[in-house]
Formats: sequence, C-alpha cells, structure tokens
Amino acid sequence: MPLFLEILIRKNGEEKWVDSRKFFDYMLKEYSKVSYSNKLADPYNDRVNKFYSNIPQHVVKAWSEAYPNVNIPQETSKAKAWLLSNTSKAKKDFMKFTNNWMAKAMQNGGQIPVQVDHKIEKQIEKQKQYMDQASENCASTEEIQEIIRQTKEKMANK
Repeated sequence: MPLFLEILIRKNGEEKWVDSRKFFDYMLKEYSKVSYSNKLADPYNDRVNKFYSNIPQHVVKAWSEAYPNVNIPQETSKAKAWLLSNTSKAKKDFMKFTNNWMAKAMQNGGQIPVQVDHKIEKQIEKQKQYMDQASENCASTEEIQEIIRQTKEKMANK
C-alpha cells in the first residue's frame, strides 16, 4: 500500500489540500529550471592565467611585507606553473593557494636575504674597540711589576 501524503497549500488566498507527490513534482519542474546561458565557466587554464596576470598591487605589497625574503614575482610564476601542470589537483581559491605557497617559500628560506638588525655585530665591534683602547692605555709589564713590588713593600711596612 503506497503512502499517501497531503500538503496544505494556500494559492491566491484560498487554502486546499493537495497530493504531496504531485506538489513536489510540480515544484521540481518549476523551480529547478536553472539557466546556464552565458554563464559558462572559463576553462581551468584560462582562470589560472587570468588570476596571475591580474594580481592586485595591494596584494603583492601585502605579500612583500608578510614574506620579506621571498621573491614574489618568481614565486607567483612557480605557483602558476604548478597549478597549470597539476590540473588533477585543481584549486578553487587561487589567492589562498598562492598565499600558502608564499608561506612555504618563506619557511624554506626564500631567496632574498633579510635585513637583520645588526645589534649584536655592533656590540661586538664596540667591545673590540674598547679592548684595543684599553690595551693601548694600559701599563707595560715592567710597570705592572714595579707597582706590585711597591704595593708589597708598603704592606710589609705596616
């Protein structure tokens, strides 16, 4: 015995009970008519090429600040080449993929040397200068021995 369900609907202010199977058939036919005319997705390679040829300048600047030792143009070219050659691993969000690519490039050391704060080198240089100056102004070995001898004599006399 098939299950018979009815649904209460309101049409033009009038309520009536209808067969649910007929109602859902009507709804599927009427509202699932999706028109894809003029909405064809670009082929994957075209989308990749379009994205990498039109990366906004503010994004490139943000990547440069976030990943200072990464050569952004070179790494974007590498990311693009990877996407084009690995179509079986197609990505939807090219911006996210490229950002992750830059982060990995940064972790791998990048290619541009980072400007490091040279405080340690400056401190070492100051210490060397101080030691050089101290060695120039210090007493000779004979003078030191004479001072020690005089100090011993004074202590012995007390």
